[in-house]
Amino acid sequence: MNEKLTYYVGGHSFALEYTNEILSEKELLSYAPFRTDSSYDEDKLFTLSLIDDPKALDTKGPVSADLVDENGRMILFKEEDGSLTIYVTAISGFLCCRIRISKDYRSAKAWIGGTPSERRYALDTALMLLYTFASSKLDTLLVHASAIEYEGKGYLFLGKSGTGKSTHSRLWIENIPETKLLNDDNPIIRIIDGKAFVYGSPWSGKTNCYRNHRIPIGGLVRLRQAPFNKIHPLSGIMAYATLLPSCSCMKWDHDMAEAIHSTISKVISRIPIYALDCLPNPEAAILCKEELTTNHMVGTHGSCVRKS
Repeated sequence: MNEKLTYYVGGHSFALEYTNEILSEKELLSYAPFRTDSSYDEDKLFTLSLIDDPKALDTKGPVSADLVDENGRMILFKEEDGSLTIYVTAISGFLCCRIRISKDYRSAKAWIGGTPSERRYALDTALMLLYTFASSKLDTLLVHASAIEYEGKGYLFLGKSGTGKSTHSRLWIENIPETKLLNDDNPIIRIIDGKAFVYGSPWSGKTNCYRNHRIPIGGLVRLRQAPFNKIHPLSGIMAYATLLPSCSCMKWDHDMAEAIHSTISKVISRIPIYALDCLPNPEAAILCKEELTTNHMVGTHGSCVRKS
């Protein structure tokens, strides 16, 4: 049976087409809170169609990029017609996804396979890639971060893998009443009518937190492990350099890179950006909360140190 579902994520809609033989509802549980009945194709960012023949997506193009991270590997090929073919390999080494994306990023076909976890990784990767590419010129950033909600505002914690983003969010939740997790891996930032907002998404890493929710951003914090707790504001190029590495982007695509640059510039001019050197203890979360919620003017904060 053919299915076509529409989802509304970060203020943008997209469609997923598949058959029950290819995909089950169980593999779409994280997307359920974002499902919508809207059927206006012209308003959609993109449509992804799942197919059952991987050979239909064999590539003849040259390699444009070969990317490896802790989750797996992606090899991107540029086809003669301007489309992209991407091969996704899971951490197990299994080639779990092939995807062909149109030149305008509005449509794509993909094959996914492997174990349930590999198929889930393949589907998430395909949809996140399409979302990033298609929304890049719409003041939208898919960000690698952990995001919490406190007193009606969103706070995002950035940093390299292993720096304690999820731990810091948990410390807020455990020690600062009324704190709730918004997303633990890939929240979405958007500029709307000159204001910066953060959204939950279906992509929350290993944490089952899939909230279809939007709130104004109260601040961004770059985390770094240290033997003490110290927080200080960032501005200008340092604020830009803090946010850029956390943003999903095809940096070798000039137009996309320029659009991402423009959005980052808007974000850092509208919200406070901090660097937090910290221990994984409650005092770090409390110090961060006090600074973020006491000072609101971008680039005017002082530095606050608390040794623990």
